[in-house]
Amino acid sequence: MFLISTKREKLLHGIKLGIPITFGYIPMGIGYAALAIKAGLDPVHTVLMSFFVYAGAGQIMAVSMLAQGASLIAIVLTSFVVNLRYFVMNTCVYNKVEESSLPLNILSAHLAVDESFAMFSLMEESSIYVYIGLAGIAFLSWVFGAFIGVLVLNILPVIVTNSFNISLYALFVALLVPAVKESRELAILVVITAILNFILQLFIGNWSLIVSTLVGAFIGMYIVDDKTILGDVEEIDNNGGLSDDRC
Repeated sequence: MFLISTKREKLLHGIKLGIPITFGYIPMGIGYAALAIKAGLDPVHTVLMSFFVYAGAGQIMAVSMLAQGASLIAIVLTSFVVNLRYFVMNTCVYNKVEESSLPLNILSAHLAVDESFAMFSLMEESSIYVYIGLAGIAFLSWVFGAFIGVLVLNILPVIVTNSFNISLYALFVALLVPAVKESRELAILVVITAILNFILQLFIGNWSLIVSTLVGAFIGMYIVDDKTILGDVEEIDNNGGLSDDRC
């Protein structure tokens, strides 16, 4: 009984920690729903995609490509490349948690997103239940946002629904600006990848995104120092805040 209570408390603790994420995920879920409906998905498939795929920006990218007439294979491969980071994230989580099981690993893998992973990585907690609570509330808020979206988008003014369509660009700007301000190399890499994507789109259409992403990642291996990516974590380690086995 004590173990069950402890697991429940850790789960609830993770949920409380994840509540701030919901304030961003619900409007983002509504924005995704706006793009999905515009791309031709019906309300049921729009919500089910959030539930079963749950890829955040990857979902928005997929429905945007669908709206542009991209082939299924192009959408799948592009999503695979863009979401490859989740393999690394899940490996880091499994290395950090004290004890887990295959069912819990499968569940936590499905719930993995950038924000919940980043929060858990910088925490002293090492319980899989804390992580599932943290990631789970983010997941539910994203699905809830999509559900709200399919309900209200038809009754909202056009100017309001169109405003949700810029949510993806706002998300990427929010992610990119802090990083490129700290690193000239990252800024150069972003510009190179964007230009490459623009040029390739003239020749290979929707395949330009996957090709430019791969080429950009390859270039980044040589021009971006590892300390640029891991500097914050290394600094925290040196200050004694985190152990060196986080990932």
